Amino acid sequence: MLALKFSVIFFLMLYSWLGQAQLLKYQVFKSKKEIGTMTVSRVSSLSEVIYENITEVRYKILIELEIKYVLQETFEQGILLRGHGFSSLNGSKKITYDIVKKEEGYVLRSDDILQRISFETIMYSAAKIHFEEPRDRQPVFSQHFATYLDFKEINPHYYLLTSPQGENYYRYENGICTEVTVIRDFGTLYFNLMPESYVIINTTDSLDNK
Repeated sequence: MLALKFSVIFFLMLYSWLGQAQLLKYQVFKSKKEIGTMTVSRVSSLSEVIYENITEVRYKILIELEIKYVLQETFEQGILLRGHGFSSLNGSKKITYDIVKKEEGYVLRSDDILQRISFETIMYSAAKIHFEEPRDRQPVFSQHFATYLDFKEINPHYYLLTSPQGENYYRYENGICTEVTVIRDFGTLYFNLMPESYVIINTTDSLDNK
C-alpha cells in the first residue's frame, strides 16, 4: 500500500511539470467496514490526457482476498490512443489487457489473445467515468469486456451501468463522480469520495465536464 502511494505521488509530480494533474481518492466499504481505496488521476499535457485508476481492496469470505485493479488509458484530441489494465487476486494476475489504436479500428490483447475492435474511434471509456459525467443512454467502452456498455440515468446525476458481472451505480456532482455502488454476487461495495478530493468539484475544469 505504501509503495502504491509513492508511485501515485511520483506519477503526479512528474506530469505536473508538463501539464495539469487532478487526483480523486475514494474509500471503499463493504458491510460498513472500510476494506480499501480507489485512486483515480487525470493528467493533461499539451497533446495528451492520461487517465489512471488504481483500486486495492482486502476482505474475507472464507479466506482473505486481496484484489487489485489497474486501468490506464491515453487520449489525444479526445480519441483513445492506447491503454493497459489488469486485475490480480492475492498477488497473482488474473486478467491482463492492452488496447492500441490502428488506422482501422483498434487491436485489443486480452490474456495473449488478439482481437480487432471495429469501432473507428473510441471517445468515452471506463477510464473517464470518474472525471466526466455521462449522458443518459451514453455508451462507454470497456477494455475488460471488449465492448460498449450503456449508462441509464435513473435520477438526476445518478446512473446505472449494467455489465455481465453485475450492476454499478454512479452519482455525480458538477461532473465529478462522488459515489459508486458496485453490486456483485459476493456482496455490495461502496466507493465514497474522500473530503480532500471535493475541492476538484468546485474547479472550472470539473464544471466543464457536466
